[in-house]
Amino acid sequence: MTTVQFAGFSRMNGVLKFRTANEISRAQQLAKLGDTDISMAILPTPMTKNDAAKYVLTNLAISYPNHNTPEATGLLTSLIKDENPFARPAKKPVQKKLFTTVKTSNLKIKKSKPEPKEADITMSPKQAAAHRQWWMENVLRPAYEAN
Repeated sequence: MTTVQFAGFSRMNGVLKFRTANEISRAQQLAKLGDTDISMAILPTPMTKNDAAKYVLTNLAISYPNHNTPEATGLLTSLIKDENPFARPAKKPVQKKLFTTVKTSNLKIKKSKPEPKEADITMSPKQAAAHRQWWMENVLRPAYEAN
């Protein structure tokens, strides 16, 4: 698990954000990126981001008097994850198959003529439309109906 040494707030495009860092130079970087109202404080010990959010929420009035607002409280409570060691782990979602296999023995494809190779194909637009129609009726539709 990664730990952080600094925690605080900044405003990005008017929205309050919770920020964590390992070096105080992160505040300067945020200022260069356009964040305003930046307030970072050093944590008493290196903490995980979740523990840092809990610590900041507990010491909000003391360490961050400018950010002691319902907006900051709501932001921090939404970030904190309750880690119950006795809770059952979440089930992994079942991945659905994106593609299905088609058994070629079940397909009944009518072959009228062998198809020409790509290098031999030169067609007018009407011929191309007729070929597309044949392909959809004789190849695609039976494959679709077999599934």
